[in-house]
Amino acid sequence: MDNFKKKTPGRPNLEYTPIRPHWTGSSKSEVSNYIFGSMKSSMTDVPAQTAAGSTLPLVGMPRDDEESALYNPFEHRKLTHPTSNTETLVHLLKGSLGSGILAMPLAFVNAGLWFGLGATLAIGAICTYCIHILVKCSHLLCRRAQIPSLGFADVAETAFLAGPEGLKKYSRLARFIINLFLVLDLMGCCCIYIVFVATNVKQVVDYYTHSHYDVRYYIVLTLVPLILINLIRKLKYLTPFSMIANVLIGAGVGITLYYIVMDLPDFSERKGIADLHHMPMFFGTVIFALEGIGVVMSLENNMKTPQHFIGCPGVLNTGMTVVVALYAAVGFLGYLKYGDDTKGSVTLNLPVEDM
Repeated sequence: MDNFKKKTPGRPNLEYTPIRPHWTGSSKSEVSNYIFGSMKSSMTDVPAQTAAGSTLPLVGMPRDDEESALYNPFEHRKLTHPTSNTETLVHLLKGSLGSGILAMPLAFVNAGLWFGLGATLAIGAICTYCIHILVKCSHLLCRRAQIPSLGFADVAETAFLAGPEGLKKYSRLARFIINLFLVLDLMGCCCIYIVFVATNVKQVVDYYTHSHYDVRYYIVLTLVPLILINLIRKLKYLTPFSMIANVLIGAGVGITLYYIVMDLPDFSERKGIADLHHMPMFFGTVIFALEGIGVVMSLENNMKTPQHFIGCPGVLNTGMTVVVALYAAVGFLGYLKYGDDTKGSVTLNLPVEDM
């Protein structure tokens, strides 16, 4: 196929020219067709290679495939509007910080003060490690398949195609499952965020105007700015909105912590560890709060220097350290302050007269 050029699905303005396009048929998806034919290298005995500017191993390469060893996916990415490290960090913080942080004190009610603190830090570390694995697998598969970048579902499909012969036929199923869970996850999060924003706007408006409109009217009103913002397709142009959102979230968390830290009780007044049957609520809340993995591959694929996304310190480690520290602090101090009287959103515990 001469002049082969393929547009990456779901990633506008990203073009690449694969070195070895081998099409095997029309029954599989585009990624399946290309990967299935080009995956000739051995999948065993894969050493690690360290990227420039990183102290952590980035990807591995098959020793018996010199072409894959020489292929650098970062050099073949052609982005019209790539994001810098700082812009990517801003998006990562926005994708990981949300209304879940205000539910962390209630999560600690179901876990206990000290167990909740330790478990939150542990879950944050595990989430960060899993993101590292995802990104490293993406880089490895990009080298083997001679493709500049892969999305989340692309990684799953390509991994199955690169695996044992019996698993290759399930590659499209793996892709479908990943996309399904991503849609369900992001739809649920967006619904929660819209209800959260509408409820808080209603509370403020009702307080100052003494009106009592149904919260559903406020939900409809929030759709207007949300639809307009979602018409922007390039992360480069969304950076100012993410920055504004981060500033507002930071201000909200700062004000909340200001009220929380006043007149804190003694540690002995709170349970160190809660009853076992309450633990599922804790783990569910924390995992929901730290669900930023869905945005990771989109951010990494649109970076000007994607080799700086992982590593030490790296964009990922820096962002997740800030996120996990904030979640742990708000949860710990919020439960210490309000104890078993903690509401679903800690803002509901704040004095209304100071609004």
